[in-house]
Amino acid sequence: MKELHCIVPGCQWHTRHDTEAEIIRRATEHLRETHGETVIREHMLDTIKANIQPEKGKAA
Repeated sequence: MKELHCIVPGCQWHTRHDTEAEIIRRATEHLRETHGETVIREHMLDTIKANIQPEKGKAA
């Protein structure tokens, strides 16, 4: 299981899933709905990917 905390400073949103693809999908949906992003830019995707981590307290 992997997890991601929102890349926007101060935002407490997070998600967990087995696949990075689903985490990325959820993160981009969150950016659109909560933070009003209408365009998800390549650097945003790169930042999301770089911040996906193994779930805390568990091995990858």
